[in-house]
Amino acid sequence: MVSKRNQHKKIADYLDRHPEGITPFEAFVCLHITKLSTRIGEMVRDGYPIRKIMEYKMTDDGTLVHYMRYWRGEDA
Repeated sequence: MVSKRNQHKKIADYLDRHPEGITPFEAFVCLHITKLSTRIGEMVRDGYPIRKIMEYKMTDDGTLVHYMRYWRGEDA
């Protein structure tokens, strides 16, 4: 079992390498983390500066989907 702290480190390292941020899908595919919002909340409580924004995208079949994107931010 992967510890929460290990997942926090994976997310922090990813955000350091990807200034455009991370989405739940990217966290699952790239980091094998399924509860990104939970881990982000824990990191914020620990003082890690994270910003977030809701993004919207139209799929090929015309369905509107929304998801959160998180990135490093000094004013989180």
